[in-house]
Order: sequence, then structure tokens, then C-alpha cells
Amino acid sequence: MERFITNGLKKNACFSGYKPLCFPSASTAERRRGRCPSALTRLGLFSDSEKQALIMAKSNASDAQALIRSLRSAYAATPTNLKIIDLYVVFAIATAIIQVVYMGIVGSFPFNSFLSGVLSCVGTAVLAVCLRIQVNKENKEFKDLPPERAFADFVLCNLVLHLVIMNFLG
Repeated sequence: MERFITNGLKKNACFSGYKPLCFPSASTAERRRGRCPSALTRLGLFSDSEKQALIMAKSNASDAQALIRSLRSAYAATPTNLKIIDLYVVFAIATAIIQVVYMGIVGSFPFNSFLSGVLSCVGTAVLAVCLRIQVNKENKEFKDLPPERAFADFVLCNLVLHLVIMNFLG
């Protein structure tokens, strides 16, 4: 817990009142005494502020890895129907990105077509996120709304969206 509070540094030692957490190369006796020399401090190649920055970067990287692991384990408990909706959202956004990249490479001669395609993908993704919010059983705000009604709303709104987009094409 202390590691997260002090951002990877412990008090009472070498650089400006802080010392690095023990590296794996530190012996058990050095760890007990609270002295955890690293290769950086032994060689003396870096200034104190550079050492602090390197240690904080290592700490931030390990914190990011711990965050990603915890998000992955929490997402594993997500119901299958929500995962399918998530895949649909990712597909819609990826399609919009591909269209933007294509427009950047080839050009945007029929600009209405480009706008229609991108707005169709983004609009569909937004509607799918709304569907995900309504279908999620943990969301107490929509607990009285049956999933069939939420899906019917999704389909109806998609029909309206795509009618508008077809009209925009000309």
C-alpha cells in the first residue's frame, strides 16, 4: 500500500530524503537494513534527480501493468451479451478510423460520402453504447426496462440514423 501512496519511493534515505524500493538484485541483508543499492547508484552515472525520474518511471510502468491486470480480471466477469456489444462498438469505431485513413491517403472527392460513412459508424457506436448502458444489469437506472425494449429502441434509432444518412448522400 505504501508503494502506491509514495509513488514507488520510501522515505528516509539517499536522494533528497527518499530511497528507491529494493531492486531484485539487492541482497536480503540490504533489504532488511533498508539499503537497496541499484546499478545506477553504484556507477554514479546519473544525478539524483535523474535517478528519481528513472525510479518513478519504473514504478509508473509497474503500476500501469497492475492496473491493466486488474481491468482484465474485472472485465472477465462481464456478461457475454455486454462483451458482444463491446465488440460491435470496437468494430464500428475501427471502421470509422479506416475510412478516415483511406480519406487521408486517397482524398475526399465525394466528401458527402465520406461524412456519411464516418457519421454512420460513429452514430452506430454511440447507439450501441446506449444499448449497453440500458442492457447492463448492474445499472440501477434502467432496471425496470426490459432488454427487448432496449434492443427495439436501438433498432429504431439505427433506422432513423441511416435514413438521415441516406438522405445526406443525396
